[in-house]
Amino acid sequence: GVQKTETQAISPVPAEKLFKGSFLDMDTVVPKAFPEGIKSVQVLEGNGGVGTIKNVTLGDATPFNTMKTRIDAIDEHAFTYTYTIIGGDILLDIIESIENHFKIVPTDGGSTITQTTIYNTIGDAVIPEENIKDATDKSIQLFKAVEAYLLAN
Repeated sequence: GVQKTETQAISPVPAEKLFKGSFLDMDTVVPKAFPEGIKSVQVLEGNGGVGTIKNVTLGDATPFNTMKTRIDAIDEHAFTYTYTIIGGDILLDIIESIENHFKIVPTDGGSTITQTTIYNTIGDAVIPEENIKDATDKSIQLFKAVEAYLLAN
């Protein structure tokens, strides 16, 4: 089955800086900005571009330990970024993959970021709404932590 969510946030950080910090430099920025969510990121294969596979060690703010991700698309001009979670205990043994599509749009004095998440479950499995809500909340926490880090640095 497929379950889909969309979240939007407004940021005072300019689109280019937000895109760079949130996605292009995420392996170093995110563990510094939100260590309780993400402890470390290790590239397993690839050079950071499309097709790169990473192992992410999660922090104490989440009940999970790891996730394996694959970068699917990067557009530095349109400020879009897509990655898919393809492994790890975060998939709960009922999820085949989780696609995360991000788009940052410049605004006066900042930007708007939209995240569309598509949960591809195994068979007819259904992810409980509270799990999806928790994942969305964690994503917003992560975004706000990165935003604060970028504003301070």
